[in-house]
Amino acid sequence: MKRGEKLQIRPYLSPNLSMDSSILSGVGDTDFNPKHAVSWLEVQPENLQLWQAVFQELLLFAEKPRQSSGNACVKLYGFVDQCSKSTKSALRDFAFAENTALRLFDFFMEWNEQDSHRSMRLVLDFLAYFISKNPAPEVGASVKAAILNITMSIIAGQSSLPSVKSAMLALDHFIQKKTVYLCSVLGIYRETPGSPSDETALWDTLIAKIFAWMELRHVCTVAGKLLVTIFTSSWYEDRDVRHQPHAWHEFIYRGLQTNLEYLEPIKLYIFVPLFKADQAGSLVYLHHLSTLQRLTSEDSNGWDLNSMLWLAMLEAGKKVGVVDEPGHEYKKQSQSLAHLRADILESVLCHNSHEARSSAVSILIASPSTTKPYTAEALHLLKQHLPSFHEDSDPKMRYDILGYSRNMIKRIQSTVESLRREDEWISKKINKTGLNKTVPNLSTTKPNRGQIEKQQEDTIAELRATLRQHEDFVSWYVEFLKSELAPTTSYQRHITALKAMGFIIKPSTPPGSNAASSSSFELSSLLVDATWFRSILDLIMDPFDDVRETATSLIMSLSLEGSNSALQKQINGLKGSPAEELQSFCRKADELARKTARADHSDGVARSFELVCRWSTSSEDRIQIPLTVLSSLEAKLSAAETDLATAVLQAPVHGSFASLRYIWSSLSITKFSEKDLQTLAEMQTRAIACCSRIWQTVRHVLCDDSPEGHLPEELEEVEGLDTKDLLSYSFRAIHESSNLMRTIANNARQNRGQGLLAPSKQNFEAIGRLTFDELSNLRHRGAFTTVSQTFTSCCQLVKYFPDDGSSLLDEWYKGAVTCIHTQASTTRRSAGIPALIVGILSSNADHPSFEDVIRTLQDIGRRTALVSETDGSNLSQVHALNCIKDIFKSSYLSKRAEPYLTDCLQLAATSLKSEIWAIRNCGLLLLRSLVDCLFGTSESKMSIEAGWDGRAVKISYHKFQALPPLLVNLLEMGQQSKGVLIGTQTAESVFPALDIIRRAGPPDEFRNNLYDIIAWYLGSHIWHVREIAARTLCSFLLKPGWVESVADLLASSGASANKLHGALLTLKFLLERLADVMPNQLSDENVRAAHNLLTELPSTHHCISTCSEARAVYIEIIGFITRLSQTRNPLGEDLATRPLDIQPPSALKFDTQLNKNIAPSALLDIRLGQAAVQQALQNFNSGAGNALGHVLTAALKDDINVVCSMLEDLSSIGPSQSGEAEANLVDAYIQVCLDTAAPEPRTIALESLAVLMDGMLCNRSGERLTHLPANEVVAQLWTDLHGKPFNPSLSDAIIRVSGPLLAIIILCSDSASRDDLEPWLRSWGVMMGDAGMADRTFDTRMAAVEAMASFSTSVTFTNETTPSSAHLPWLLALYDALNDDDDEIRAAASSAATPILSNQRLISVEAGRRLLRWLVIHYGAADEFRAHVACRMAGHTPSPPPDPRNPSIDTLLAGWTPTEAQLAEAMRFDDSLFVIEEQNLYVDEVREAHRWRGVFASLPSPSSSLSVSCSAIEATLSRWTLAGLQTLTRIAKAEGRDGPLGWTSKPEVFAICARVLVSGSALAVAGDTGVRGELRRFRDEGRGAEVHGLLLGMCDGLDG
Repeated sequence: MKRGEKLQIRPYLSPNLSMDSSILSGVGDTDFNPKHAVSWLEVQPENLQLWQAVFQELLLFAEKPRQSSGNACVKLYGFVDQCSKSTKSALRDFAFAENTALRLFDFFMEWNEQDSHRSMRLVLDFLAYFISKNPAPEVGASVKAAILNITMSIIAGQSSLPSVKSAMLALDHFIQKKTVYLCSVLGIYRETPGSPSDETALWDTLIAKIFAWMELRHVCTVAGKLLVTIFTSSWYEDRDVRHQPHAWHEFIYRGLQTNLEYLEPIKLYIFVPLFKADQAGSLVYLHHLSTLQRLTSEDSNGWDLNSMLWLAMLEAGKKVGVVDEPGHEYKKQSQSLAHLRADILESVLCHNSHEARSSAVSILIASPSTTKPYTAEALHLLKQHLPSFHEDSDPKMRYDILGYSRNMIKRIQSTVESLRREDEWISKKINKTGLNKTVPNLSTTKPNRGQIEKQQEDTIAELRATLRQHEDFVSWYVEFLKSELAPTTSYQRHITALKAMGFIIKPSTPPGSNAASSSSFELSSLLVDATWFRSILDLIMDPFDDVRETATSLIMSLSLEGSNSALQKQINGLKGSPAEELQSFCRKADELARKTARADHSDGVARSFELVCRWSTSSEDRIQIPLTVLSSLEAKLSAAETDLATAVLQAPVHGSFASLRYIWSSLSITKFSEKDLQTLAEMQTRAIACCSRIWQTVRHVLCDDSPEGHLPEELEEVEGLDTKDLLSYSFRAIHESSNLMRTIANNARQNRGQGLLAPSKQNFEAIGRLTFDELSNLRHRGAFTTVSQTFTSCCQLVKYFPDDGSSLLDEWYKGAVTCIHTQASTTRRSAGIPALIVGILSSNADHPSFEDVIRTLQDIGRRTALVSETDGSNLSQVHALNCIKDIFKSSYLSKRAEPYLTDCLQLAATSLKSEIWAIRNCGLLLLRSLVDCLFGTSESKMSIEAGWDGRAVKISYHKFQALPPLLVNLLEMGQQSKGVLIGTQTAESVFPALDIIRRAGPPDEFRNNLYDIIAWYLGSHIWHVREIAARTLCSFLLKPGWVESVADLLASSGASANKLHGALLTLKFLLERLADVMPNQLSDENVRAAHNLLTELPSTHHCISTCSEARAVYIEIIGFITRLSQTRNPLGEDLATRPLDIQPPSALKFDTQLNKNIAPSALLDIRLGQAAVQQALQNFNSGAGNALGHVLTAALKDDINVVCSMLEDLSSIGPSQSGEAEANLVDAYIQVCLDTAAPEPRTIALESLAVLMDGMLCNRSGERLTHLPANEVVAQLWTDLHGKPFNPSLSDAIIRVSGPLLAIIILCSDSASRDDLEPWLRSWGVMMGDAGMADRTFDTRMAAVEAMASFSTSVTFTNETTPSSAHLPWLLALYDALNDDDDEIRAAASSAATPILSNQRLISVEAGRRLLRWLVIHYGAADEFRAHVACRMAGHTPSPPPDPRNPSIDTLLAGWTPTEAQLAEAMRFDDSLFVIEEQNLYVDEVREAHRWRGVFASLPSPSSSLSVSCSAIEATLSRWTLAGLQTLTRIAKAEGRDGPLGWTSKPEVFAICARVLVSGSALAVAGDTGVRGELRRFRDEGRGAEVHGLLLGMCDGLDG
């Protein structure tokens, strides 16, 4: 038997076997008893061999799917096990026979892979018993050898059997049972072809192959388990030799190095079991990793593999209880063996790597025990860093932190409850028993009375201190969550806080857990107050849908149907009841939505109506709410039917439809009396009638062929009405009315007899027919997307009306076919017709059947259409092809459509031959959809573009046997194209076929035929056809011998320039692909052979001198080989220079007279330019730097595009090894900027110059600094840049290069002249601040941040010296960049701040905090910085000073906008339909106010010399704040009750109020009595007017 070959053992069945026996006939019954069966067999004649029949029957039953096999595996194991213990020798011989064992193993390998269940392991248990206890040891050894051969061949990839999971499971089982030892495993693997002889290398390759299988998700668990077993098991039977922890690391490190996606499986399936299997070794490995990781070191380069493994190991150890909390309070009681320092964990919590931070917070929160208290250090870290996780822009990070938060809340609740019970128990114990009993863990020596009392007091004190810490943290956490609901916070913070609150208000506690319930109620009571309730109501009108939904669900959980009964009647701080507050909010929201007609406002109103309905106490009140909404809707519809224009502007209806939908969803889960059901049924009929009325009103708008720009003539003269308003009104009305109908129809599943709301048959038919009418006529894409969902639901619900279901489906199907034949097809699309067909098929009905429908569509699609017989406006073929396309795109139908895939491929290919463009185009779209079905849609774009990798074919050609002949047919059809269609038809028919082969790999059966056909296309006159054909041929050539194939292609091109171009393209793409997937094929020999081909080509193919395209590719290949040889240098120094010698010297000169026989070609000129650059760079040390400058200068005189390409090629070259070479490059870039006024080459040169100088500045060796340009050259360049015209890109490049240029000037200046540079530094800082403003483009802001990063990296600050105040402008600009709206800019700004903040790589929010702290330390005494602090507290952005070199404090303190003017602007009502988004949605004005208040409070007391200016600064801030407080008090009195949706709910208003109050609080704390009194007056007035509670909470500092 060959290794890896599947066993085929046919059991012997006696011809005399009679199956009439009850034992044999009952094998499949559930009451079959193996022990009784063996007892019966022992008395049967041996010649019948009945045990073989029973064994075969048991195997047949066990080889069924899990659902039907039941406990068949248990019976099979029991039968063979009982046979092995039988008193009858024939049965024992059968049980211990080799065929029996191998048949069982074959069964396990096949069925465990397909339908694994636990009882399968019993088979492995018996096989282990079979091998170890076999009466014939040679049989056991033979079976063991066979099993090892099979499993190892599968794991090593030498077998075609798809049973790797079963093989690994079996091998792991036998190693753990000590049936097999690792030395035997390694011995078998050593026989694998290509295996190394060295034992260490052998282990490396075996472990690497096991790791490679972890790409398959279903194998990860088993592969990890096998690796752990290999790591921890002994090699030999007679001595204990095993892998040591340092060897574990080498194996795991290499595995992770091959694929970073293995990190999560390594953590879950290797590290966690490793801690359980070998705790001591795991701790040694953890210590080893802690010494290797560089994440917490100052010279950290970021997130490396050792750091990944270290954190993953810590996380796994924390989950299993081996790694302890940071802190030492419970060190004595802890059973953990490893402790984590708080400072190390903190450095990871604020690291800029998302993965590191996620692991760190998991380590901080996770624990195997839900009642283990957190240490004080852990709680401090949570308070400090949890807020930064809530605001993270990465959705995965927020998802992870929510999971951790849920666990944290559970643990906090359980810990608090446990500590309280323990405190109560110990107190009672002490009071009851006095000194008879002592607390646990006391000294074993007999203590005296005083010692006992002290120990008791210390224990209780420690317990209560821990409890107090946890209770303080709970209070902080609740207040933190409420503060995250402020109107100014970002979407990320809103949604994360809301979902975290759900864990408190809606805890998932098991029934009967009273302790958890009481703790949960306490948390809810702390959270839910008037401030929280108002904030949640405001968020119901939020622009983001998921915020509105989550906020609504929180209020819903407090309703009468919720569990928090105490919070339903009264909420702390709320003057009225929650139900009254909801009704008031609903009225306000309805009025706001009526004025704006915005979708988010209308949806918020609808949700508020649902809340009011849920909070209603009686069924009469609940029914009255939809009745009121319905009456209002009918009035609006009457107005729209009379005057649509007025209705569009003043009476939008989509909010009313949405309200009815939400209310109906709420009512659908409630039981009603028959009387109430009749009332609701009448309303249901009226609601459906409203849906029909709005359809008739707006159908002429949405059914126009171009609805986006359509405005009916009768509405053109209406003032204030445009197409946007009309289309928005119409679309949203149909969208929401269709959603309402779907909600009503979905209740068809309910039984009205049980008191539940359900549509009548007439209602359902009306909904279905109306939806069909809409879908068959709509032209607005968004509208028919919604309506198609409703129609699909109706089709799936017809089964609940059995008497009429089939007739409705038939009616709709006939209507859809009629639409296919009659509806005009002015474009390649078919509007809602495909949705009709997909909806009907989704019903899964017997009639119309799936086969009938798809066959009918295929017949229609096959009909011949001629240009002479149609005008192209009524093509049923277009609709049929689009219907089939949507069937295959539907996830619900694509599996059922798979049997028809090859037929549809043929149909698509036939359609590509049509004379009519619309049919050809739809055929192409269908073909692409079918290709997606073949490949799936999960493949990455990069993988799709790269093509086949030469390994496993990506399509099962044997499954789709008609596919290879179809590919041949398509390609042959392209060869036969003639006439005017030769160009378009070739492209349309050939590209899909070539793309399939390029991505999947060629089918073996047609490989040679396809190769010849595709090679023919290399000579196509269409460039793109040649290109895709060349890429496809690469799939055939990814194998040894590719050089000979390429030589044949070049030889076969003859005198055809097109064929030569195609062959050269093939060589180019092949070299690039081999470098990616098969670098071993680019051996010295193969590269030399390819080089020789190119050397001989000009002499054998003269057309290369006349074809510019072929010559351009030829030069490109030469460049690739040159770069390859320079990188690897496989052929020595001669080949590194020889490729460019193939070109004549004239090729490097831009003189077209030397190549008169070549037509002008921009591409050729670009390639020649790039070749010239490459040649000039080969030897910088021989004066080639000047040559490079001459080449660039010459190119500037001829073609700007060529020099741009040359500069881009220069920028792609890696860092040079020579300082002189870098200096030559700098000179070349500067020369380009000085020699041309064209913006494009100067832009590229400056960008490359900036990167190059950054690298030179980072290398602080004296040699490199000497190669920097002189200050005079820098000044000349700067003057020249501003004296020539520039475009936005060049402006950004100038900003970018300004950073390293200024750094060079400062570094190259002596200390005496540096004072003269301060004006330059200030001007540059002002420029950085201006470039970083929120209204600038992304590129401009990024250029400024990168310039600051260059400067901060080069010009270092030391703690011993006080930096000049001239640095302040750019440092403040850097701080602003840390609050930028874009993630990339914040990350770049954080990197720029790294050199300033002790080289710590920080997340942007933490970098911002620490930068402010750094500024206070270094500039706290500077009056300029104090003035900036005051400006920031007031939200004032100073205008640029007239002379940036001479800043004035008076300029900073002048022009502050009064609060009254700011509020007047902010409170202006905006009724626009679409709101313009703010430039920066990330920055939180409230957080900024608190940050700068902290800076203000930490400023040192001014010295006598600065006291005057400081007094002026504080006086300015005090005047502004006092006037602001007076304005707020006056508005609070004038506006009356604020409440939800009040005047402070608007984010802009809230931000202004927050600035005033935070500044007032800071001044009050500082002793400003006037501000303190006004702040107290506002607080008192605000409480009476119910001003936002979060604002009132800012009025601190009044008690001092």
